[in-house]
Amino acid sequence: MEEDKIAQAFAQEEIYEWGSCAYAQLEPHLLSCRNRSRIPPHAHTVLCALFPYRVPVREHNISRYAIPPDYHHIVLPMLQRVVSRLERAFPGYAFAAFSDNSPIPEVRAASLSGLGCVGDHGLLIHPVYGSWVFIGEVVTDLPLSVPFRETAGCLHCGACAKRCPGQALQAGNLEQSRCLSHITQKKGQLSPEEQELLLRGELAWGCDLCQEVCPMNKNARPMGMQVFQEGCIPVIAPGQAASLSGRAFQWRPAAVIERNLEWMEKKENP
Repeated sequence: MEEDKIAQAFAQEEIYEWGSCAYAQLEPHLLSCRNRSRIPPHAHTVLCALFPYRVPVREHNISRYAIPPDYHHIVLPMLQRVVSRLERAFPGYAFAAFSDNSPIPEVRAASLSGLGCVGDHGLLIHPVYGSWVFIGEVVTDLPLSVPFRETAGCLHCGACAKRCPGQALQAGNLEQSRCLSHITQKKGQLSPEEQELLLRGELAWGCDLCQEVCPMNKNARPMGMQVFQEGCIPVIAPGQAASLSGRAFQWRPAAVIERNLEWMEKKENP
């Protein structure tokens, strides 16, 4: 069966959390990006895969997703190897891998693929790994029958909205300009209000507060895939960022995270 061949292609990369949805369900919601041209003509199916990344550390001053080496250098190569296997298994069909810089609305795709629900914070919540997952996709013109899958929904308890320092989560919508994760990634000088929000956070890069308080993350498996457990740096010291390589925060100049580290130092030593 097609599903068995697909499962085998993913399993060879130790990817076990995957599902599929119809491309037509996502086509009206495609995102504008240069990779959109890579979608195969006559696309029919989206294979969605999850990459649990959580690292069991006690202390960290950067978001959990940035503790391992840059996931962009891990997830996409894994999916490209999956694509090579699928091309051999299904000659004549086209496959294209995407991750992060993707035209596919990833959270929506993962939810439609039966991999979890969408939380009020806008993130996918998997029943085993919680929201601590990266998402990747393989888009193909291979026709697959996609069964209806029902997953438990968000509790809508309001914990994430209450914990957000910038009150960026209102009525299930994210106001990006007030999201602390967004603020930590801004270049240049921060406004006084943004500086105050940074001091109300806990991290010099990103923000995990809405995920940490989510009750659906309470029993999430504490460790992700083995590939994300190696080469981890949970704490970045002032002056260290520029000397590191292959880290997720380095899509911005080192001055950005160094600015944040300086402000966090002021928080610890007013």
